Amino acid sequence: MSLFSWQAVDASGKRKRGEIESDSERTARKQLKQQGLIVRRLELQEKENKQVTDSRKQRLNGFETTLFLQQLSTLTSAGMILSEALSAVAEGMEKKRARRAVIFVRQQVLEGSNLADALRSIGMDDVVCNMVAAGEETGQLEAVSERLSELLENRQQMNQELLSAILYPLIILFFGMLVMAVLLTWVVPQIVSVFERTGGELPALTQWVIAASELLRDHGLFLLIAGAGMLLTGSVAMRYESARNWRDAWLLRIPGLAGLFAKIEIARFSRTLGMLLSGGVSTLAAMHIANQSFVLQPFRRMGEDAREVLREGGNLSDAFSKGHVPHLAVQLISVGEKSGQLDRMLLRVANQYEQDISRNLKRMLTVVEPALMLVMAIMVGLMAVAILLPIVEMNSLVR
Repeated sequence: MSLFSWQAVDASGKRKRGEIESDSERTARKQLKQQGLIVRRLELQEKENKQVTDSRKQRLNGFETTLFLQQLSTLTSAGMILSEALSAVAEGMEKKRARRAVIFVRQQVLEGSNLADALRSIGMDDVVCNMVAAGEETGQLEAVSERLSELLENRQQMNQELLSAILYPLIILFFGMLVMAVLLTWVVPQIVSVFERTGGELPALTQWVIAASELLRDHGLFLLIAGAGMLLTGSVAMRYESARNWRDAWLLRIPGLAGLFAKIEIARFSRTLGMLLSGGVSTLAAMHIANQSFVLQPFRRMGEDAREVLREGGNLSDAFSKGHVPHLAVQLISVGEKSGQLDRMLLRVANQYEQDISRNLKRMLTVVEPALMLVMAIMVGLMAVAILLPIVEMNSLVR
């Protein structure tokens, strides 16, 4: 099967263009003719297909990967052969980039490659590729695809909750600071000019507000550039492992947040490892892949040490008991190892901590939102008081 781009005219004389997958140019023209189109131009897209493996633009994003696995599981469980299922999935993709990626996977499968290698060629996640390979070997591709879609959905849901917990307070803080900047640079200077004409000594609070206004007006651009430079320097520093180690060690010492960060890391790791083990992936290979789900460097080092312990015949629970893993997770993993149901216990750990994370994030948002509003109200109130105090004093002097 090849991909052709076409330009045609319909019965009403309207120009149309698009892409079509067909065995040959003749078949493609016939298919377009059956659709009532008069073909003006038809070209084989060989060059673009050759660039699929090298171009990151052809990769499926998280939502598209989940949709791909869900549709693939549904179609294959209905009895459709793999190549036809991939063709149907490609037709259902809305974006051209995703459609081309799935078409390339189908071509790889038709040429004799297995599905896991074909997915790996378009840069699919290692967790997905290894579980698909295990599903192909055991003949349970439908069940594996369904579990993978659940894994990715849970991962996306957690990422969205984390993004909401971080982004919402930042938005409130940004607009609050914007309001304060407008007041200091535009409102305060106009009122200061009135105070200067009347003379007299101003209250201390008013003097502080005027000083802040002058600082912002005289050096605001410099402060903005300095802040942007600090952010850029920080992002560049995070490329070095030493800087990441310092950042992650500092995050794990924050009271109240260190436990939340540990639960997030363990939930991701446990769900990934549990899915891989239940899909038939070997323990050491599953540990290597699951360790990539760790974001914080201390947890990643702990995962690598745990993999070496398993290689030497040790237990995962013993290796995790010496790190930042919560005690409950260590106990559940130990029970799973003793009962021979480690994969189920890992998934239970993931479910437990994901629920805890969701509750904690909602509780944090409930507290942070009014706290930020209160801080903004206090700052605006202080500025209002600083402006009103001289006015009150002038009225008393007039009387």
